[in-house]
Amino acid sequence: MRPLLDLWHGLYSHPWKTLQYTFACFSVIFTLVRGITHFIPAIKIEGTLPLALAVGISVVYGLAKVWKPSRIEIPIANCNTVIEVVFGDLFTQDGIRVIAVSEYFDSKLGRPVSDKSVHGMFLQKCFGGHPETFDKQVDEQLRNVTSCAVEKVEGKSRCYPIGSTVLITVNQDRYLAFASAKADPKTCKVYADVGMMWEALHALWQRARIEASGDAVNLPLVGSGLAGLGLPARDLLNLIILAAITETKVKEVTQRIRIVLHRSRFDELDLSDTIEHWK
Repeated sequence: MRPLLDLWHGLYSHPWKTLQYTFACFSVIFTLVRGITHFIPAIKIEGTLPLALAVGISVVYGLAKVWKPSRIEIPIANCNTVIEVVFGDLFTQDGIRVIAVSEYFDSKLGRPVSDKSVHGMFLQKCFGGHPETFDKQVDEQLRNVTSCAVEKVEGKSRCYPIGSTVLITVNQDRYLAFASAKADPKTCKVYADVGMMWEALHALWQRARIEASGDAVNLPLVGSGLAGLGLPARDLLNLIILAAITETKVKEVTQRIRIVLHRSRFDELDLSDTIEHWK
């Protein structure tokens, strides 16, 4: 069912490209047939059946060119772990879900936390914009973590090390919130770099190894939002996959690590290229 939906999405998104590819293929077939029949008169290729066959091949080629998978699996050699990359909704995936936050673990929507970010959506979906329960769990789990007080224009003022991770429980759901970016105390603008992201992911995998208990670990395309690293989505995805493989080679985190991509990036990322890269 999924391949058919992927095919429909490609056709719906790129109708003119589909026609262009189809016409190009038909033109090649027509040229080859005319060349063969011209130079070898004994061969006759004409009639409805050859035409239907040429059109059919051209249509299949056109559809194949605009089809892109929305889900792939990358097995990690010599272990039981599989990295799954899928377009979908992070909040509907089974297992633990990962939420990237700033070093302040802010919970106030607005300047400290954009309602358009995954963190903001998490606060709205799970706490209805009233994050007292979130704050309580964060404070309890980080009370023994070295931190410092910073004068900040808005939001929390307690700053924690990059990679600090807490387990947030909401009813039966579990979330790992981890500090993956810094924030400017004067503007609340978050920022990160590749080294910071690698350090944060390393700490995340360590905590996930403890908490997963065999469940899948789901994370979004960390670093692509407001704290963007300035990398193309393809390179950012490969960075996360590399971090997962590197950590798994040290010791298994869990048997399924799922990277959940927002549907808005479907045209930007071709997962067939990703799986080819990691073969």
